Amino acid sequence: MVIIPVGIYYYNQQKAAVENTGSNGIASGPFSINKEKYRLGDYVFMVVEGLQPSDGGKMIIYDPKGGTFSTVQFNGTLKTEWNYAFKPDTVATEKLCTPQDLLGNWTIVFNGTSYKPIVFQVINEWVEGAQSDIKAIPHGIGPC
Repeated sequence: MVIIPVGIYYYNQQKAAVENTGSNGIASGPFSINKEKYRLGDYVFMVVEGLQPSDGGKMIIYDPKGGTFSTVQFNGTLKTEWNYAFKPDTVATEKLCTPQDLLGNWTIVFNGTSYKPIVFQVINEWVEGAQSDIKAIPHGIGPC
């Protein structure tokens, strides 16, 4: 099947972009993402480097509607470096029912630390082929 090798290639390309964040990336303390704007279907790749033993808490990703899209716990005593990837997608439980619900400002908050939130934007442009991956949730499923 071709999908898996293509996905691995795309993941590695995006990961390399994070490692070379440069001027287009956004950082807050040891947390950084590779760009400020993402298209529908893009993966958001975060690199965490140099987390201090005193750093511990929850990384909470908020969607444009203010709902909690994802939560990740971290503890600098256990792990000082790691990577995290996610793709903004439709999720009935979070009332993200259509691709248009994904558009706008997303916020990553680092609860338990003094690091400032990272804000990025999902814009109304598609990654080639992503229209088949990100679909509207039919009316009547969950809160949609």
